Parts: sequence; C-alpha cells; structure tokens
Amino acid sequence: RRRIVYGDGRPTDGLGGQNGYGGQSVPSPGMVVPNACTLEAFVPASPKNIQLCTKVFPASPSVARSYALPLGVLVSPLAPTESGEPVPVVNFGSAGIVRCRRCRSYINFMCMFSDGGRRWRCSVCFFLNDTPADYFSPLDNESRRRDCAERPELCRGSVEFVAPAEYMVRPPMPPAYVFVLEVTSNAVSTGALYNMVQAIRDSLDVLPDDGRTKVGLITYDSAVHFHALPPGEDAEPSVIIVSDVKEMFLPSPENLVASLAECRPAFEKLLDRLPSMYPLANTQSAGVSSSALGPAVQGVSLLLERTGGKCMFLVCSRPTVGNGAIRDRASATLTKEKERALLNPENNFYKHTALEFSRNQICADVVFCPPPSVPFVDVATIAPIAKFTCGEVHHFPAFDAVRDAITLREAIKRDLARETGWEAVMRVRASRGVKCRDFYGRFFLRSTDLMSLPAVDADKTFAIKLDFDDSEISKKDFCVQSALLYTTSRGERRIRVNTIACPLTPNLAELFFHADPYATVAFMSRSITDGIRDRRVDQLRSSVSDALVTSLASYRKSVAKSMSNPSLMLPDSLTLLPALVAGLLKSPLFCMDTAGSFGLKPDDSAMLTHLTDVLSVASITASCYPTVITLFTMSEGPSKGLKGPNGTDVELPGAHDATLMALNPESVVLIDDGRSLLVWLGNTAGPVFCQQVMSHVNAGNSSIDLRQVSGLLCGSNPGGGKESPVLQRSREIIRWILDQRQPGTRLFITPQGGPLQARVEALLVEERTASESSYKEFMTTLQSKVGSKAGK
Repeated sequence: RRRIVYGDGRPTDGLGGQNGYGGQSVPSPGMVVPNACTLEAFVPASPKNIQLCTKVFPASPSVARSYALPLGVLVSPLAPTESGEPVPVVNFGSAGIVRCRRCRSYINFMCMFSDGGRRWRCSVCFFLNDTPADYFSPLDNESRRRDCAERPELCRGSVEFVAPAEYMVRPPMPPAYVFVLEVTSNAVSTGALYNMVQAIRDSLDVLPDDGRTKVGLITYDSAVHFHALPPGEDAEPSVIIVSDVKEMFLPSPENLVASLAECRPAFEKLLDRLPSMYPLANTQSAGVSSSALGPAVQGVSLLLERTGGKCMFLVCSRPTVGNGAIRDRASATLTKEKERALLNPENNFYKHTALEFSRNQICADVVFCPPPSVPFVDVATIAPIAKFTCGEVHHFPAFDAVRDAITLREAIKRDLARETGWEAVMRVRASRGVKCRDFYGRFFLRSTDLMSLPAVDADKTFAIKLDFDDSEISKKDFCVQSALLYTTSRGERRIRVNTIACPLTPNLAELFFHADPYATVAFMSRSITDGIRDRRVDQLRSSVSDALVTSLASYRKSVAKSMSNPSLMLPDSLTLLPALVAGLLKSPLFCMDTAGSFGLKPDDSAMLTHLTDVLSVASITASCYPTVITLFTMSEGPSKGLKGPNGTDVELPGAHDATLMALNPESVVLIDDGRSLLVWLGNTAGPVFCQQVMSHVNAGNSSIDLRQVSGLLCGSNPGGGKESPVLQRSREIIRWILDQRQPGTRLFITPQGGPLQARVEALLVEERTASESSYKEFMTTLQSKVGSKAGK
C-alpha cells in the first residue's frame, strides 16, 4: 500500500516513512554538478529553504505545456536547516559583493570562471563579467578556483553576505514592538486579555537584548488609550485616553515607544496592572463592547511611521467605531456563493493601511480571540493588514482560556523569539528565458518582482510560478536564486542568498520521472487558494483535476504508449500525486460540503485562506493527506514508536492509512492535518486515557474536563505532581509535531460520536463522504478520463 510521507516534504525511503514524518531523504537523481567547486565540497541548499516542483526543468515551452503540472519554486529564506548549522557569513569588505553586472544576481556555485580566473560567467543570465582584482584567484586544471573550497559562496547553496553601506537607505532600524490590546468586555470575560498580557510578560526575556529594542503598549475599546513608559527603576506608567477617534493623533511625543532596557520596570508594572485596570464588572456595567480597532491601527501607524517595527493586535470583537468599522454581514444560512463573498473584505481600510505600513516598514500580527457569543469578527476584512506586511494571523474562535491559553501563550512567545529579518525585500531570479510570473505569500509586491517584507521570519514560505519568456533555454542547466536583503535584530544588514540548480531536459519522460509530488501539490494548493475569492469552488476544483488528467494523459501518450497495460500508468515519482490531489479537493476550503463536514464558519474559511499563504510543503502535504497515528490502546497502553527523523530522540508511532479502519473504540488516535491536531477518543479507550492523563491533578475525582486534557497534552502541569507515562509519552509526540507546524496550531479533543466526529471522518480522505467520492472511486474516474483524453 502507498505511504504518504511528511517531515521536510521530500520523498523518503520505506523505513523513514513508516512513522509518517519523513526520514532519510532520497538523493535527487537530477542534481547538477557544480561549476565553481568539486562535487565533494558542494553543500546544496536545504529543501526547507528553496525547492523546485521538479528536479529537472523543461528546456522549451512546448515540453512545459505537455507536462501541464505547475512549474514553480517554494522559498522559505530564513527556515532553519535540518542539521541546525548556521548559514555561513561572507564579508567581502571594501571590495564589495560580487554580482553580475547585467542581471544583478549573486555569484554562486554554478558560475564558471575563465581566462585564468580573470572573468566569470553568470549562472542566471550567462553574461561574462570581469573578476574584481581583490577577488582574483588562479584556476586549477578543471578551471575551478584554487580557493573554491574556502569560499562558501562558491561551494554552498545557502550563504549570507554582509551588506555594505550602499545597501542601506538609512541606519538599520532597532527592533520595536508595540502591543495593541482590546479591553472590551469580550476580551476581559474570556480571559483573552489576561493571557495575552501574561504571554507578553513571559516573552520579554526572549526579545533582542542588545539595548536597542523598543516597546510600547496601546489599549482600546470605544476609545484609544496610549500608555507612556518613562525610564527608571521607580518610574510609574501613565495613560492618555483619546476619546474622539474620528481624527486620530498622538497625544504625547514622549515615552510612547521607549527603550526596553530603560523602561522595563514601568512596562512590567503596566503589564501586571493591566487586567485589573479593566475589571469585567466595570466593562459590563458600562456596556463597553464597542471596538475602535481602526483608530487604534491609525495610532500605531503614527507611532511607528519614522522607525518601523512590529505591532501585535488582540482582536476579540468586530470593529464598530471610527474608521475601519465593519458591518455584520454574517448569515445564518451559507451557500458556497455567499461564502465566497465573505472571503472578500467588506471594506479596504485595513488593506490600504497595510500598504502604508509596508512603506514605513511596519509589520502587523493579528491575534483573533472572539468569545463564543461573537461568532463573526470578519477575519477576511481585518487579516489583510497582516497579509501585506508579512505578519502573522492567529485565530482562536470561541476562545476558552482553559483550553486555549497554553497554545496562545506559546504562539506569542514563538512569534517574538524566532529569527526575524527587519525592513526586508526579496527578489527571485531564474535563468534567462524564464520569468517569475505569479507570487503567493504574505508580502506587498513593490514592483514586478520585488517583494516588500517589513519583518520576515523562519515560519514564512513563499511560492513563485516560473514561466517561459523566450522560446527555449540555450544552456544545459537551470538556475533559480532568491536574495533576501534584511536587517538582523542585532542591527546588521545582511543578504541571505539561496541558490538551486537542476539539469534542463528536452525529454518529457525525464520531466515526469523527476517530478516532486509534494512540492507540486503545495504549489497547486497555493494557486487555487489564491483564486478562491474570485472564482467558484467548482471551477477551481476543475482546474486542478483537469491539470492532473492532462498531465497523466500526456504521459500515457508520449512516454508509456508502448506499454500494453491499459490501467492508469504513473511514473514512480508521481505515484502519490493522485492521492494528494484527491485530498486537496476534499480539504475544508474545496470540499463541496464544507459547513456540514468540517463545521466551518465564514471566519474559519477566511483564516484558512490566509494560513495557506505561509504553510510549508510539509504542512500542506499533511493538509492533503493527514497523518493518522495511534497514541494509546487498551491492550498496549501508550504507543511505542520508531526513532524520529533527522536524529531526534522522539519516537513516533507508525502511521495508518487515512481510512475508518484507523478508528478503533479501544484506541486513542491522533490526526494531524497540517493546520490543527485532533485527538479522537474511542468509546472504550477514551475514559481510561483521560483518567491517566489527569491522574496527577484529578486524584479521587471521576469527572473529566476535556479542556483540561487538551491543556495537559499541550504542555501545562498545574498540579505539579508526578505525571503518568501515558501523559509523558503523548505529550512528547504532540509537542514534537507542534514544533514542526505554524505557531498557534490548536489541539482538539473529541470523543467517539462527539460534535467533531463528522470532521474526523472528513479528514480520513480515502473514505467516501456525503458529497465526495472515496479515493478508490476518484482513481476509477481519473483512469477513465485519462484514457479518454489520451485516446483523442
């Protein structure tokens, strides 16, 4: 039986794939021999940083058209490598960075030296450049520089250059964080405000600590409250309230954004007092539920317009006051057509503000924590402020502090602690004859190919479609290079360069044999999700299935025509692609029974569209074919597993096929769909599992609160007692998986037959549902369509 393999999104050998999270990667058969160094010295870029949809590239547009599947590149410039080794840093000093004079690409392992080392040929546009005198080195008998092994830029796919002064338009900006917190009754009553404040308090020690970091805090309800943070050990914070929010202004120029090193005592006092400053009794009696989010956004813009920085918004209510107010457009009954309208913004205030943010190098994160009484805050309208500034979007609908507090706090801490590149821009270049056409991700496209990223981090992935510009590529190798110019949190201007190369082929068979199904379906998912706001779901589904049919028919006619077997024929490289495409079409956004199977509300669907913008190849793969593993069985207790991938000590259980056979009343099953985790409790095993999970905090009490179970599995230990082996083992597995996913990934607990049973069964993508065919039926239909098209 087939196995869907996860982890870093690459094919793995059979043993590595047994636990569903990858293992030892299969060497790419399409790897090129570097021109600038020996193969032994060459260290390619990690596929976590840059990855093509195919390991060879078509040499002409006609081959690409026959292939029919997407050709693109996925880039996560700051993602850590599997080994965890730092990217080598190169400082050219006064000589300046060596770049092509024509296309401005950076020197790399595919460049060729000639004329005794005095000239070098660009690997992207093939222009012959003069070698700077300070960079000259004689060549050996293989026409390689004698110092190539000592030059990271010539022997590594990923390298970082120290940017000289000409790469700066102003001094590097200091890291600045402004927290904008809603203080209405909706925020106070659920505990969202309290837990957000605690998350910020707990994260102060992970912020950059070189003395340059600045912080600020704004709160808002129907008015906007600016909190001043004076320096000094005995300093007291103060607040200035702007009640007239029609014309927003800064009430004071001093101490609204202050040095953390100087104002930390005042900032900590403010955080400690903040929840008690807005007690629930006061907000309820005053009827404080109106939200002036728009004016608060304008206040942040005024506050950071000169320095730039990151702002983080807590949103618990639909904005109703001042600029950016949103009308309630949710409907009790939703058709696919009405749902599509709700995926588009109700107004463009937040998008237009995002473009202003981008110009001023301001990044916006949005944390949605609406209470159960607020089913609609209009994520589709507000989230563009994060989308166009390379920000983060977290969504905790029906926020419950017992269930969601740990996930919220850890998401905020990870947001603030991870490697961040400030005031960044990124450009992707491809070999002459190929252009970067369509771009997917969170950014503002400043020109035809320059992405503006006010703050980029290790969890952001971008997808770029590659399309032919000329009739064909004349060289033998194809090269793609991404270059990210950014400022580190330490104030250093750097250029992170990731380069990947592969052979060109005029042979359609070679293209099929070296296709990457994981990167291909990840690109498909990005592409059709981007179109969901403008096109009907059935049109998007057809575009995906038609591309698959056309490609497989082309393979059957051109490559496999000599074979006598009439069954659907696939190259080994694409064996998993039909299963992944079938799962993509049954995923929440594209399933024809979204509301029934997944219970999605309009804000949930809008969140999924924004989440797909940043998901890695591995996460999208899991969203198309979820990983199903057993956590606990009545007969064996906590699951024993295989050694985890990439040398980790975590042992992961073997994965099941995504069928109903995986659900057994005497077991507890974990389902990872790349966006969330679900723990399914079998009728027999569930109560036993929960009692053992809670044994150290619930002694002598037979009642079980599934919200507490969720919190314990995510990592909290309120009782402080000795934990059971079941809890320790299950938490180890769940924590490891959460570390591979986006920050804020939620864990849900559902008993057999509970409210989420329909969602669990919908994630078992090989099964038939009320509106979708089974995988076997999908393959039968696919075989018929491929045979019909191939026969024409």
